[in-house]
Amino acid sequence: MHAGDHISLQFEKWHGTGNDFVICSERETLDCTNDIPLLARKMCDRHFGIGSDGLILIGKSDIADFKMRMWNPDGSEAEMCGNGMRCVGGHLSGHGLVGEKSAIKIETSTRIIELEFLKSPDWAEDAPFWIRLEMGSPVTDRAEIPVAGDGNSPVINEELKIPGHDVKIRFTGINFGNPHAVIFMSDVPGYTGVDDIPLRDWGPAIENYNDLFPERINIEFVEVVNPDHVKMRVWERGAGITLSCGSGVAAIQAACHLTGNAGNKLRVDVPGGSLMTEYSNAGVVSLYGPAVKVFSGEW
Repeated sequence: MHAGDHISLQFEKWHGTGNDFVICSERETLDCTNDIPLLARKMCDRHFGIGSDGLILIGKSDIADFKMRMWNPDGSEAEMCGNGMRCVGGHLSGHGLVGEKSAIKIETSTRIIELEFLKSPDWAEDAPFWIRLEMGSPVTDRAEIPVAGDGNSPVINEELKIPGHDVKIRFTGINFGNPHAVIFMSDVPGYTGVDDIPLRDWGPAIENYNDLFPERINIEFVEVVNPDHVKMRVWERGAGITLSCGSGVAAIQAACHLTGNAGNKLRVDVPGGSLMTEYSNAGVVSLYGPAVKVFSGEW
């Protein structure tokens, strides 16, 4: 895409617990431009564009019902996005592209994920779609998260001094198609609730601590309400503070299982709403949550 090029592209904007996305057809988008990172930066801009936490392209798949790819607001491509995946399911269902199927399979850059359409629990927001997706099993080996250091043992309650800040915390490392550092408030000296932490200062310092996180990192701060209920705030790699993060919620569930900080079925309150997650006996994490269409338009 070059300066002066005219783009006419149909899009829809969706959100899952406030984590919002611009959704377009991959074929139509590639007819307009080959520079998807630049398009993502322009579309996601909240002042000069549509405004979103990511650009999602939906296309054909040879191994699943559909394929999705997602770009962050900074133009980097994301490997996985749980909230975005549910929005894709809602979009496809809303356009009648999944027929009467109760479950569909979506190809991502890392694997195939199955989505199932269900009824929402009583405590959840009233949304047109409540969708379950199987996030798979968490990757906990240090080298595969990745977290710098020797060996492939899990990274559990490891100490971290936040760069540029005189604060030491503990984190648990998880990969759910993308890397996460889960931090329980009990491991943050001087703070008790997620609403009190200076996330805008700490987030970028931890995300870009490349000596420890060579591919950068998503950060989740978790406040345990009770064994079945937690609160979370997130700093997303490439996006900053967002209202929700599906893969981050799945990472919290895995970290709770590893540390014993909470149970294997959780209500997770995020700034944009509430999600549910579950850790099965087989070690697989499921994520449940809403998908809501905001509006459609032409770019």
